[in-house]
Amino acid sequence: MWFAFSNFGFMLVPFVVYLISATAETNRAPFDLPEAESELVAGFHTEYSGFRWALYFLAEYANMFVAASVAVTLFWGGWLRPFPSVAWLEPINYAVPFGLFFGSGLATVPLVRRLRDPLQQKVLAAVALLLIGSGVVFVIPQVNHAVIGLFWFLLKVALIIYLLVWFRGTFPRFRYDQLMNIGWKYMIPIGMGAVLVNALLGMV
Repeated sequence: MWFAFSNFGFMLVPFVVYLISATAETNRAPFDLPEAESELVAGFHTEYSGFRWALYFLAEYANMFVAASVAVTLFWGGWLRPFPSVAWLEPINYAVPFGLFFGSGLATVPLVRRLRDPLQQKVLAAVALLLIGSGVVFVIPQVNHAVIGLFWFLLKVALIIYLLVWFRGTFPRFRYDQLMNIGWKYMIPIGMGAVLVNALLGMV
């Protein structure tokens, strides 16, 4: 069982608190107050360009990856698949990666004909063949057994990063005083209460 669903589901509260706090810590919208593109023209990023600007954004997205990896490790079962580890569900380890890679490769093939540049056609065809080949490789039991844990981990990390990007396009930006109110008046008390409640439930 993933830790997010343990203690009769009460671990979902710390997960939500962590997700909100991680969004604020990684400076993602709606908590991107140091940048605030619409008000400050990207904030401190306007002082940089070229390689230095790229390093700032690389560090930001690396921070997102780390926050998502911690969330997956602590709450979403790490490298475990999203269903109980019983023998009759073992085909999921083969079906999901095969369908994801092989299906993506097949869906890419029709796009090759729409491109007019021969170089772009060759590159996209190579990508399609690589995806199809990756799907076929996952069917091999020895390979699947070796890399399926990494596949599930990276897939869940990608889902949380997608969630953070989705937040960016969904919620309006908070003001500084609203962020402080959320942090001090809600997140800290809820987090401390969740620790006490889950500690008591863990003793049951």
